[in-house]
Amino acid sequence: MPDLKADKELLLDAVRKAGEIAHARVGTELDIRDKGELGPVTDVDIEVDQVLRRELTGARPDYGWLSEETEDDEARLKAGRVFILDPIDGTRAFIAGDPGWAVSLAIVDHGKPIAAAINLPARGEIYSAVIGEGAFRNGERIRVSGRAAVEGATVLTASKQMKPENWPGGLPPLDRHFRSSLA
Repeated sequence: MPDLKADKELLLDAVRKAGEIAHARVGTELDIRDKGELGPVTDVDIEVDQVLRRELTGARPDYGWLSEETEDDEARLKAGRVFILDPIDGTRAFIAGDPGWAVSLAIVDHGKPIAAAINLPARGEIYSAVIGEGAFRNGERIRVSGRAAVEGATVLTASKQMKPENWPGGLPPLDRHFRSSLA
């Protein structure tokens, strides 16, 4: 089994390549299909998915595969480690040319996330994390704040989570930021 450092580098290389492919197509004509409640999917989602599958499983053929844009294959259940991804997280934003979309990849080992990489190419940001090593943005360590109370906290969330019915005691005063991709 490859070590975590090698897996992290594999994920980083893959999100960079996938981000370049997708970012080059922003503002171009897209083939868009509707997946019903799951939202739209573009030909770019599919292309990035195929490139990532070829790159990642080519490097780690014994890892399983679970992607939003690939039909599920239960063979992944027999693999110790599984790639889990969304080739374009925030497809609606991608279609609209909004910079809030991302390429999201993770490796799960026997049900436990151990490594991840996320590329927001339109924002020039790459996030990565490895269990036991912390999280990074563009290679610089990031961390949670030392805030002890929810009031006044800055949160990144989808608008659905902020609906009043989800907050029986009332929505606390938060500095809310919304993103198409929550990865």
